[in-house]
Amino acid sequence: MGLHSATWRVHASAVDDVGLLEQSLYWLVGDDCELSVESGKSWHGSHQTTIEATTKRKKVAMGVLARLGEEALRTLLDEGVARRIDDEKVMHVRIRLSDLVRGEVSIVSDDDSVATAKGQFKIESYPGNEPSEVISETIRTMLEKR
Repeated sequence: MGLHSATWRVHASAVDDVGLLEQSLYWLVGDDCELSVESGKSWHGSHQTTIEATTKRKKVAMGVLARLGEEALRTLLDEGVARRIDDEKVMHVRIRLSDLVRGEVSIVSDDDSVATAKGQFKIESYPGNEPSEVISETIRTMLEKR
């Protein structure tokens, strides 16, 4: 078991360097994800660009999670993944955007109010399996292979 899909999303304002954010997201997800850029207005009416990288291929999704790196994966385990999983068996991860554009990954806590890239990982979990146990075991396996 592992993941069904992975999605990373960044919301950029009119003053953000969209090209740099695209490159950073591409660095994070690798070559095998579909990257889309959509311009529109934010809820408040200002110009906003949404950059999204998605894969629905299981093997690629696992690679996207692994690209977070050893330190970030250990942080997820240490903090406990259960609180990051919603009722749809999706694990939510936020990383600091200012670090991402420098080629670094750092997990952001819930109470941090900084610009972030938002990741969603659909956990491959079936009746009788606890999603938090499945993803914890998946992450531990990734760390052992490093």
